[in-house]
Amino acid sequence: MAQQKTNPKLEQALTRGDLAIRQANSARATAVLRALGKMIVEASATIGVEAHTSVPDGDRIYDPANGLWPQQLLVSLDGPVEETDPEELRAVRLLADTAATVFRVEWHRADGKMGRQDGGPFATVAFITDVEIPWSDDED
Repeated sequence: MAQQKTNPKLEQALTRGDLAIRQANSARATAVLRALGKMIVEASATIGVEAHTSVPDGDRIYDPANGLWPQQLLVSLDGPVEETDPEELRAVRLLADTAATVFRVEWHRADGKMGRQDGGPFATVAFITDVEIPWSDDED
């Protein structure tokens, strides 16, 4: 059976288009994490706490894995992220398989286990900062 040949220009166009879509989706995930980081810093400042955030390697092109975007927002309430003990950092990732914007926070608990909490932007800011947010992520 003869195999159909793919038009090289079509193949090139589809490959470029696919890469552009992957790059745009990854850039969106990074931008959403950076926006959440800004919310956390500003909310923390309202109660006199200095929060520091970083999205290391956020400008790379990623694909979702296991329902999460691989890039992560690192949050420190104990000084700059680069100088903080890794066990004191909170890592926030964006869930990829949800229609709504949902984040997963992971941190080292005092008992040595990993803690995990999922929530929307306001719930995540409230959880990390202990700031009382006057509205919630729930849609009425």
